[in-house]
Amino acid sequence: MASVQVKFQGPGPQANGLSATPDGIWVCDQKDDRIYLIRYDGSTVTSFATPARNLSGVGFGAGAVWGASNRRPAYVYKFDPVTGHCTQAIELPNAMEGGIHGLEVIDGALWVTRPGLLVLQKLNRETGELEHQIPFPGRRSHGVFEQDGLIVCNDTNLSTVFHLDPQDGRVVKEWKVEGFEPHGLTRDAAGRVWICDATTNQIGIAQGIP
Repeated sequence: MASVQVKFQGPGPQANGLSATPDGIWVCDQKDDRIYLIRYDGSTVTSFATPARNLSGVGFGAGAVWGASNRRPAYVYKFDPVTGHCTQAIELPNAMEGGIHGLEVIDGALWVTRPGLLVLQKLNRETGELEHQIPFPGRRSHGVFEQDGLIVCNDTNLSTVFHLDPQDGRVVKEWKVEGFEPHGLTRDAAGRVWICDATTNQIGIAQGIP
């Protein structure tokens, strides 16, 4: 059982996705549909508006920031991290069915959580083509990152974090989060796992991960 040490409030009204980088944490907000870059003390570096609606996940990789639009049809938008300009819109497979929460660029591919489909999907980041998918053991997949060759993803309703084999979705490890509703999930270069709670707009660090 892990707890969360709250560090600060989200930079907007309702933080719902996180992606840690050496420069800070990218945060997406599902209420104002903006993406923010914040320092590790919670202060804001920059922010920009997005065309997404119910912005529910953010990722950073391949020189871009990526945002998840959790309205049907489900889309991923690609942004220039310096200007905030939207440079690409990707309609997801089964876009009218599954919605989307978290996303991250892992080994050059775009991994997305599809709660309505009960899967995690690996997409070609240029075309959006489905390359692979694995089952998700819960019902409300949200944040996602990679650790030690595994796909790490949390279930918001179960307050559980799963470490999954990227080939078949086998659960290698799981742990509970106590006293905090996990939405966005990310891991920084120091190995700290950051979690945000969209219901309280709090962002913190997981403590006591088993």
